[in-house]
Amino acid sequence: MAKERVTVCLPPCDPGDVVRAITAAMAPFDYNRDVGVGDPDVETWWDYWQIDGRGCEFLVVAGHEDDPRLIRGAKALSGEPRNVPPSLCDGGPRALLDLETPRARAAARARRAFEAWQEFASAYPPGRAFGDFRARHFADPESYSQVQAVEDYRAQPVIAAFLDNPELEEVVGGDPIARLSGDLAPLVRHAMDAALPSNALLTLEGHWLDVANAERRRYFSDYLVGLPADAYAVRVLYHG
Repeated sequence: MAKERVTVCLPPCDPGDVVRAITAAMAPFDYNRDVGVGDPDVETWWDYWQIDGRGCEFLVVAGHEDDPRLIRGAKALSGEPRNVPPSLCDGGPRALLDLETPRARAAARARRAFEAWQEFASAYPPGRAFGDFRARHFADPESYSQVQAVEDYRAQPVIAAFLDNPELEEVVGGDPIARLSGDLAPLVRHAMDAALPSNALLTLEGHWLDVANAERRRYFSDYLVGLPADAYAVRVLYHG
């Protein structure tokens, strides 16, 4: 049992009808639903939900912060009131959601990390990713321990210098040889794809998609960006 967030996509509707529309869209996945003859089995289910995008709210397109079509959940699960800044919302028509700024920021961070690592690593002999050492350990754990694998990885000049540079580590992130030694373009696309998804997506067609890997994140991102301008996307917290 866990609390996660699904992004529910809805056809154009009046803001006052959004809760009712979400209720209808979520109904096939209700743990307590009455299953009829011929109804499809579903693996995903919930037993309660509410509108609450805390931690993954949408940015609002600048200049539209007061648009009455925007959706902001009033309370947290605890009953405490939520104070959602005007620049953020839990959902609204796709045209009012700034989907490009988070993607652009993620792309910029990925480029900075890539360029910083490439410049730094060029001053040292090429290193090997930790995965290489870990694979050797798994292949022969008795004679090559995990402790030894970690020690050998960290003893590489480029990694030893990197671990001694916390400011660079903050920019670059962990396991830089594995992450940042390939081409820039896939790295940037991967970062952009990770900027928008919640744990799951409920499409306009009624399909529930758990977002658990890079392929699903790409689908989520492309689907959300491609929604009709007047279709709604709403972050919903559910327990399931």
